[in-house]
Amino acid sequence: MKLRCPNDPEHDVFVMTAMVPETWFLNTDGDCEHIEEQSGGHIESDLTTARCQECSVLVVIEEE
Repeated sequence: MKLRCPNDPEHDVFVMTAMVPETWFLNTDGDCEHIEEQSGGHIESDLTTARCQECSVLVVIEEE
């Protein structure tokens, strides 16, 4: 699999959002003091939502 920007083949950095399970430790004001990632937790991500960092267009996913 290969990601490609449909606007410009020179663009080669892509971004997406991933949901990673974490435990947040809060103080009495509700501010986060410390974060621990949960090992073995399910990470939610979807390459179809990836965008080119340069021009923000959705990437094309090509099978190799």
